[in-house]
Amino acid sequence: MSFRIPESATRGFANASSYDTHRPSYLPEAVDNLLSRLQVKGIKNSRIIDVGAGTGKFSEVLAKRDEEFEIVAVEPHDEMRRECEAKGLRGVKVEDGMARSMPVETEWADAVVVAQVGQIMNSPVVLKHWFATDETLEEICRVLIPGGHLGMIWNVEDCAA
Repeated sequence: MSFRIPESATRGFANASSYDTHRPSYLPEAVDNLLSRLQVKGIKNSRIIDVGAGTGKFSEVLAKRDEEFEIVAVEPHDEMRRECEAKGLRGVKVEDGMARSMPVETEWADAVVVAQVGQIMNSPVVLKHWFATDETLEEICRVLIPGGHLGMIWNVEDCAA
């Protein structure tokens, strides 16, 4: 099955520089918590895939850490991907790809991270997004090492807000 980015997303994210400038980053405490749960906090050279990396907001946070992570930032939107590449982040390889078809070797990643992609709707938390499919979950399982972890993070204070 082929996939095309919806036209509304293509237009809506066309000004990737503005998006990157105005979108908040992630609280260090939240990042530490996520990385601990993913079992990569403090582990040098862990391999992480940032799915739907956009302009690299989360990849940027990971690249600045002392663990010297090896990161693959996967992003299908041309302008967002170019913005991410332009940052020249340490240890980050930016790839054109989608969550359901990542240009990454089988069992390469210690962790896969989904940062700020999707919507949180009411309670309980429900992920509603273009990559919340069985095909995508199979692909995530393919790229993770045995015992690897998938983590999701949003930069909001209150899911009900």
